[in-house]
Amino acid sequence: MFLATSFSEIMANVGYILLALLALMFMVVVHELGHYTAGKILGFKIMEFGIGFGPAIFKRTNKKTGEVFSIRPIPLGGFCQFEGEDEEGNESPTAFNNQAPWKRLIVLFSGAFMNLVSGWMIIVIFFSVYGQVLPQIADVYPDSQNAETLEVGDTFLRLDGKQLNVLLQEDATEAFRKAGDSVEVVVLRDGKRVELTLKKGNYLIGEYDEEGNFVPTLDENGNEQYNYGFGFSSYVAPKKLPFHLSLGRSFGFMFFLVFEILSVLGSLVTGKLAMNTVGGPITTITVMKDAVSSGFATISYVVCIVSANLAVMNLLPLPALDGSRMLFTLIEWIFRKPVPRKVEAIIHTVGMLLIFGFAIFADVLQLIN
Repeated sequence: MFLATSFSEIMANVGYILLALLALMFMVVVHELGHYTAGKILGFKIMEFGIGFGPAIFKRTNKKTGEVFSIRPIPLGGFCQFEGEDEEGNESPTAFNNQAPWKRLIVLFSGAFMNLVSGWMIIVIFFSVYGQVLPQIADVYPDSQNAETLEVGDTFLRLDGKQLNVLLQEDATEAFRKAGDSVEVVVLRDGKRVELTLKKGNYLIGEYDEEGNFVPTLDENGNEQYNYGFGFSSYVAPKKLPFHLSLGRSFGFMFFLVFEILSVLGSLVTGKLAMNTVGGPITTITVMKDAVSSGFATISYVVCIVSANLAVMNLLPLPALDGSRMLFTLIEWIFRKPVPRKVEAIIHTVGMLLIFGFAIFADVLQLIN
């Protein structure tokens, strides 16, 4: 019985990992499809569109265009190979490096753009079907200044004119802690947006009993305890939104994700965030495996976050990434002379090795911890 249970658990984990890899490959394919689509529209000749790394296990050639489609065994990436992309002296007018710089910039940017678009589309559906994670009123203290204004179940949408986006309860608590003594908020109540003005003040703290009676909290001397604030307790949980509201809030949420990712990167560079808090591909797959095991809602949410992360990371001016290639293209455009292709190729190769090394180091730190 024990062996049977262990085997079933192992097979379940294997299944979750495979689904996580498929989700990761989906994001990679979307990214490369962005490069491919922009290249086709702008007249670039594409040599091969590959999914995965390693020796090809499947190849198919388009007889009309000569493009090769391939599938490779290592599901941790992909590529869209353009004619003459890393060559010097290729005279073909359809070769990558012979195209106008503005065209190359569009093609290079399109991969990250497609990741953002796909993440945005997923989050619109997620908000409509499952809901956005938002702070919601759990209790309103009866003698607070907002006792007649707030209702249990109110869901906060905006705070002082800004869209409220949270990932954790701590985010919501911090947002209201930093607010002034009087704030303008927008809440979702019975499916409708309601504008309210909230004021801070002293209020008696306590909790409601099973019969709905408010029981004040007493200190060790039997005195009632008071607090200063807006006079409500809240929790964060998904709140299903009308489609038009999901559509409108999705843009702000994507900008929020991008800002959070840049903030984390900045904290890593300045040392405010420890290296053992990040991970490489193994950590990413593990996180996605856990998300898959939690259900479709969780994995779709994680896919959106990872898509935004993939877009931001690829636009960083680091060697071997799209952002670095865009930087070299801008240098060529400004000075009307490209950096020697061999020099650029060496820089990208070294950069790729360093990135792989960093990813492995980050995963090792995660395993150690």
